[in-house]
Amino acid sequence: MSNYVNKRLAIDDLVPGMCLGKMIVTDDGKNFLNEGAVLTLRVIQMLHLWGLRYVDIREEAPTGALGYRMEDTEPLHMADADKKKTSSTETTVQIPAGFLAYYEAAVQVLKGTFGRARFLKDGFEITDVRQMVEECVLPLIEDPTVLDNIQMMPHPEDYLYHHSVDVGILSGCLGLWLGRPFRELEEIILGALLHDVGKALIPLKVLNKPGALTAEEMALMRFHSVRGYNFLKQNRELPRSILLCALQHHERMDGSGYPLSVTGDKIHPYAKTIAVADVFDAITSARNYGRKVTPYEAVAVLQYEMLGKLDSRTCSVLVDHLVPRFVGDFVELSNGQLGEVIFLNVSDSSRPTIRTIDGDFVDLDKCRTLKISKVLRT
Repeated sequence: MSNYVNKRLAIDDLVPGMCLGKMIVTDDGKNFLNEGAVLTLRVIQMLHLWGLRYVDIREEAPTGALGYRMEDTEPLHMADADKKKTSSTETTVQIPAGFLAYYEAAVQVLKGTFGRARFLKDGFEITDVRQMVEECVLPLIEDPTVLDNIQMMPHPEDYLYHHSVDVGILSGCLGLWLGRPFRELEEIILGALLHDVGKALIPLKVLNKPGALTAEEMALMRFHSVRGYNFLKQNRELPRSILLCALQHHERMDGSGYPLSVTGDKIHPYAKTIAVADVFDAITSARNYGRKVTPYEAVAVLQYEMLGKLDSRTCSVLVDHLVPRFVGDFVELSNGQLGEVIFLNVSDSSRPTIRTIDGDFVDLDKCRTLKISKVLRT
């Protein structure tokens, strides 16, 4: 019978074919890798992804040495392995410095603009925001990685400003993909950046409340679109299309939206575009209230909402640009399994086929009891 020793190795020193000497479990106690598992290149990549610095590798004891199987069989916990702490577990890709500089500059401009709106309540100078559209947002919408970059941006605080910039960028992208002329792109972006200005007039204790809102607080929040419209109307430089972006971005094609419950032909085209960007960013961002969903769940939401509520053409364009980026994602399933997206199902692109790190194949379109719970790397 062969004798073995366990040798602790740094992750960077691992090579395919090595044998794991000690079980690895996740922070919540789920079995990640069993003792004796043979390491593949994909498994080693996943260990890097989780931020592990070392693992125990089983090696055959040298001839003549007193070999043993280590008595310390306590599994290696990821939480105890110097796991990298990041603001988001959804990606390990660094945000490009150029994108970050433009994005943060846009956030600061909106922060100042909305701050003046909150305290002065009598309109504001629009020149800074227009300049920000030209210098910060327009350069980003032609970046082929813009969707990934927006998803990677953490929103630890100041959600209102980050959300407004996200919606501005996404709306500009949608306008570009829909073939809008350049002059209209500028207006769509401006309208999107200002669509939630009415929230700057809501008391902070309501706006930033971490728990569920009361009926009275919810009514106050829903009134932000009217407040924003009336606030922007004080600035005579702004065209009516921008005012309608603030007023109508929560209206729905079937009349089920608010504040006026108008139907499709009464909703301004810019507001229809912004509504799609607003919904997508809201559900895929961490907020004081509401659960952040994966891009896969977001696609399913868009595909459902385009059947009567959101503009179908705009939803289709966003889905068409999102879905091809899914192939190659490393994800965690709802049962704790980890794997890579290898195939998009024609019938439902939000439920692709996954190849797990154990080499199994999981077709989520057929296995409806499972879903993607986290995107670990894109």
